Order: sequence, then C-alpha cells, then structure tokens
Amino acid sequence: MIEVVPLFSRPIMKHPIDLNGLDLNSVNWGRNYNNSISQSQDVLEQTIFTNLKNECYKGINEYFYNLMSVPNDTEIYITESWFNKTEKDEVHHRHWHPNSIISGIVFIECEENAGGHTSFITSKYETMEFEVNEANLYNSKSWSMPPINGEMLLFPSSVEHYVTPYTGITPRITLSFNTFVKGNINKQSLTRLSL
Repeated sequence: MIEVVPLFSRPIMKHPIDLNGLDLNSVNWGRNYNNSISQSQDVLEQTIFTNLKNECYKGINEYFYNLMSVPNDTEIYITESWFNKTEKDEVHHRHWHPNSIISGIVFIECEENAGGHTSFITSKYETMEFEVNEANLYNSKSWSMPPINGEMLLFPSSVEHYVTPYTGITPRITLSFNTFVKGNINKQSLTRLSL
C-alpha cells in the first residue's frame, strides 16, 4: 500500500467564523503599501469587536492546542489586530509576520471569483527544480487560496504570503492578527523556557 506522509509541513487551517452583527462603519482607514489599513492596529481590543475577537480565539485555540498539541500551560494570545481594505485592481505586498507565532486572516467581505487570493510561498529551495505536469501540495513553491466570506485562515507567522490582484467592485475587507505566547513554553532540560 502506498502512503504519503506530509512530513515537516506548514499547516494552513481554514476555520469558519461567525460574522453576524459585525459593523465596520466606525473603522478609520489609512493607506498601506498597495491597499488600505485601519488606523488602529488593536481593533479587537475595541468593545464593538468583542464577538469577533471571541470567534478568532475559537480558531486560534483549535490550531494551537488541538492541531499543534501544545499543553494548556502555554497561553497564546492576540498581540495585534487590524483591518485591511483592498479596492479594485489593488494587491497586498509579499510579507510575513515577525514577532508572532500564529497569524490569521478573516475574510469579512469580498466578491466571489474576483481574485484577491491569498498566496502562500515557501522560502525553501530545492537542489533541482523540475517542471511538473500538475501542481499539488507536494511539488508547489506557492499555493493560492480564494477569499471566502466567513472563513478564517490560520498559519505559522513565518510563512510568506501576498494577495493577488482583486477585480471586484465591492472592496475586499479582511481582519488580520498576530499572536504570541506566555507561561511554560518548554520544560525540557536545556530548552526550558518560561515567559
């Protein structure tokens, strides 16, 4: 029997999120490199976004404690959170999230089939780069995921990513956030760490 083992993978989790009652009318926008960003980078600390924050933590906890199987005496928490607005023909530059463990993107509003995909890129280089008949998760150096309203992507913060050109008339609106940890990070000898 043939078996493929996704060894040393960088898991990207898709997690549903309830956006009922979310109102972004109070958000003040400023310019980012190629799109717009909320002037506040702590939006989830605002009382009006408490439900959204709680929804984000459901996904963060699923990723950190269940998927990655980290013990409960390590606490993960959101350090920064901000909204992004990408208008027609805009993009989001290639980047990663330093000083963070897990990052997230919540798709709040966008048009289907209008681009604006989140493309993840590997920085790992192989000795040989072969032409392939069909791209898959095992042979690709990048992988794109379309924006789906009410879906959250969670991923290791070190994974590079960018947003492809968006062609929709309705702006593509997302929430992004970073996380860090405190408590007992590791209890093993010579790697012990408590924050």
